[in-house]
Amino acid sequence: MDFEFETENAVLYPRPETEILVEKAIDLLSGHVESGRTPAILDIGTGCGNIAISLTKYILSGKIVALDISDAALRVAEGNAATHGVRERIVFLKSNLFENVKKNYENYFDLIISNPPYVSLEDFSSLPEEVKSDPYIALYGGTDGTDFYRRITKESPAFLKSGGILLMEIGYNQADAVKALLENSGNFRDICVYKDYANIDRIIKARKNG
Repeated sequence: MDFEFETENAVLYPRPETEILVEKAIDLLSGHVESGRTPAILDIGTGCGNIAISLTKYILSGKIVALDISDAALRVAEGNAATHGVRERIVFLKSNLFENVKKNYENYFDLIISNPPYVSLEDFSSLPEEVKSDPYIALYGGTDGTDFYRRITKESPAFLKSGGILLMEIGYNQADAVKALLENSGNFRDICVYKDYANIDRIIKARKNG
């Protein structure tokens, strides 16, 4: 996205697949921008802030809330936001997913976006060494890698507007499992999976019913 981000070895190192996530978000929100509306966006697990900062720069959103459970990640993200001149336009919040998201954000967001930890127990041992150097908390997604998708699928509808979009990066073999979670929840429609540059299922989109 033509931006540089400091990681201080304290957060997940941004990778090309996440550019696709951001590009898809920009595309999906283009209608808001063209009509002069400023979409409200929630970034779950902001890490170095690359998603929230990129969206702020490209979309000029009126409200982006960026969450992370890690104090170190929030410090790095706030520093990156200051470097890119958008610190005052992003609300950084320490939260374990939606735990500390205030009730006044219920039915508020046009987009909830996340690149959550999604490495399974089986896949963890086979990760390249450069990936293993990233914080464990930013990689491990539970035994089958879907722990965070389960929670986000369950909890996000309360904070999305009617017709709001949930957009997430997924692991190389998780499309069917995450799609099933969304379908079985009964809260989403228009579920789509998008491929990355290597033709691997990488992004999943769902729209809140209503």
